[in-house]
Amino acid sequence: MMMIRSLRLRVHPSLYISSFSTLSSSSSSAAAVQADRTIKEGPRNNWTKDEIKHVYDSPVLDLLYHGAQVHRHAHNFREVQQCTLLSVKTGGCSEDCSYCPQSSRYNTGLKAQKMMNKDAVLEAAEKAKEAGSTRFCMGAAWRDTVGRKTNFKQILEYVKEIRGMGMEVCCTLGMIEKQQALELKEAGLTAYNHNLDTSREYYPNIITTRSYDERLETLKFVREAGINVCSGGIIGLGEAEEDRVGLLHTLATLPEHPESVPINALLAVKGTPLEDQKPVEIWEMIRMIATARIVMPKAMVRLSAGRVRFSMSEQALCFLAGANSIFTGEKLLTTPNNDFDADQMMFRVLGLTPKAPDFDQKATSFEAERCEKEATAS
Repeated sequence: MMMIRSLRLRVHPSLYISSFSTLSSSSSSAAAVQADRTIKEGPRNNWTKDEIKHVYDSPVLDLLYHGAQVHRHAHNFREVQQCTLLSVKTGGCSEDCSYCPQSSRYNTGLKAQKMMNKDAVLEAAEKAKEAGSTRFCMGAAWRDTVGRKTNFKQILEYVKEIRGMGMEVCCTLGMIEKQQALELKEAGLTAYNHNLDTSREYYPNIITTRSYDERLETLKFVREAGINVCSGGIIGLGEAEEDRVGLLHTLATLPEHPESVPINALLAVKGTPLEDQKPVEIWEMIRMIATARIVMPKAMVRLSAGRVRFSMSEQALCFLAGANSIFTGEKLLTTPNNDFDADQMMFRVLGLTPKAPDFDQKATSFEAERCEKEATAS
């Protein structure tokens, strides 16, 4: 017994430390490993689907912690962007998006309306600004803007006026062409929203009237025009976790990460094909938000539709995981949302601070190409 004890005492303490480090390293989650890499190397566009899946599948507390680490490294962690979304043309859409009450194919009780006039839109923008919003987004229930010259000119005018108020301006008008993207840029548009909704593989189960590649083409035109890309998706459509990973993989491997990534939780509307889908749980939102934060560190990750169902405590976990943008106001297009007063109370309780507007606009790729040619010619 005495000999065994002396042998134990002769083991160098460094061996215990080394063994502990090896054990700690081998037990690190993918969220920990990839968050550390993101902090050291910054954003990258060569993510594999397996890498993102391993991050997404990490223990939820690890995702929370490491999402928060990346968030604090890349952003002012208490700062949250407040956006307001207004439906300037409601209902009557020809598309068959299974989640959308604005589709003319479904009996949801929503009546098609004419486009809002300038005074009504500007009044809504002023109210949003007074309530603390710094980005004003206008949505129209259109498949695309082809053949809508008069309405599109109105939109351009609205963009100029709202930008003149000192607000960032965003639009979501369906598919747009290259020339229209350039005109929106010229008018002062900050960002253009065009969600991918879900993975390429699951997409045909949700929409058949617009292809996935058409959505990606719109994002290309927006990006090349020098407008910030806003693109995310919806969870709770009946998709598998692999589809959520697939959506994040597509976004994270675009030529540039989107400036904004909205994460929406389906609000099932009676009369739509998805009316019986069960509500999304908070842990599902946390997984999406934290994974998005780790793989797209500089993006504004927006806690979007469905937020109205989450308590202040649950929303706090989303902010901790990496969300730093919300839609505020009583409606998101046609679905319910948290009102301004509830959000202001949440900001006070959680110690959040409103993000100031950012008017740092990048040059279009066309402008960059022209400048390069001029420099070469001289």
